[in-house]
Amino acid sequence: MYEEIVSNKLAVDVNVNTGKEYTSMDEIVKEAVENDCDAVVNCTGIGSQILCNDTELVGARGIIFHYDRNCARWTDPNMINDAVLGADDSPWGGDQPCYMIPRGDILAVGGSYLLGDKEKGIRLSERMQLEQNANLMGIDTDRAKPIGEWTGFRPYRPGVKLETDTKFGEKEGVKVVHNYGHGGSGWTVFVGAAKEVAKLLGKAN
Repeated sequence: MYEEIVSNKLAVDVNVNTGKEYTSMDEIVKEAVENDCDAVVNCTGIGSQILCNDTELVGARGIIFHYDRNCARWTDPNMINDAVLGADDSPWGGDQPCYMIPRGDILAVGGSYLLGDKEKGIRLSERMQLEQNANLMGIDTDRAKPIGEWTGFRPYRPGVKLETDTKFGEKEGVKVVHNYGHGGSGWTVFVGAAKEVAKLLGKAN
């Protein structure tokens, strides 16, 4: 719920722990009205398939192995700094992404970008590819094994949906802004997307 601008900063009181599952934007707008909110920002990602009946939105399946940040490397042992590494050309990745991303105490090695693939686990052939990717990125896979794995579905859309929606909430005095469909770029563009949402809501400085 947007309350006021205080010292050029937006004062916000938000509770996202409703414990409810919504099946439509109308339900969400109704709850916004009940809680005296003047705006709803839809950042539900793949959930917008149902909430907005968005047939253009599909899951882009991604897979990752997690390695300990201090795992054995076959690269220069004196190299102590990690960087984000990504490659597209053979032998790295081929028709799928190949990357390594430092995240705190782990190294995330991926990956895939498979539109409409709904498999929740990691297939044997994909495990072999992830291990090869890790090796190509400098991890000694003979001595280092994954400590975790992850499968997720990026919300992909041919065009990002970042706009005001007049179909919902207008007569109730609630402004609805959609912000989803960024695919694998959510972490990259989230600051700019949030600023655009604030502009659409008339809350930007």
